[in-house]
Amino acid sequence: MLNLFASRIHTEPEFISELRAVETEDRLRKTMAGLLDAAGLEINDTNTPTEFAAAATVAIMKLVLVTAGRDFAKLSFENRFVTGLFGFLVAHKLSRRTNADLGVVLGIAGLDLFSREEIDQIYKLGSSYRRLRQHRQMHVALGEIIEEFLSRPDEAALADLADVYQLCLQAEA
Repeated sequence: MLNLFASRIHTEPEFISELRAVETEDRLRKTMAGLLDAAGLEINDTNTPTEFAAAATVAIMKLVLVTAGRDFAKLSFENRFVTGLFGFLVAHKLSRRTNADLGVVLGIAGLDLFSREEIDQIYKLGSSYRRLRQHRQMHVALGEIIEEFLSRPDEAALADLADVYQLCLQAEA
């Protein structure tokens, strides 16, 4: 009888979580296909939600760069760093949607974006990302724009995402 009044923590069965992750992956692949094709990009085939979130993070960041008319290799150190932070935000949102391991997603995506010589920057990005989260209003605003794009990945949402990315960059000399 006590169980009738006791609060229970409802946990979702693991297979339901897996089905949600697969559905999210399928939906994102389908809705982003046109944007990615137009930019000559794709999300590589993956086997796990974590691999998908990493591949999608890299594809989205490359798509934002193309839309913003930027070449990652030609960006200044500071703007490459900003791009990495922006990628962290995308990875965080994608990891939540797909139940992926955020730490692994960040590591894989960071390795895909940065060269092997810049590996130490990935670790610096982590501490900078924590500092960004302390600026709650900015973190929330950036997160909302990314969520809008992930929920409705069309030309308008991509343009908004690229515009906000551009605002975050420092002027190149």
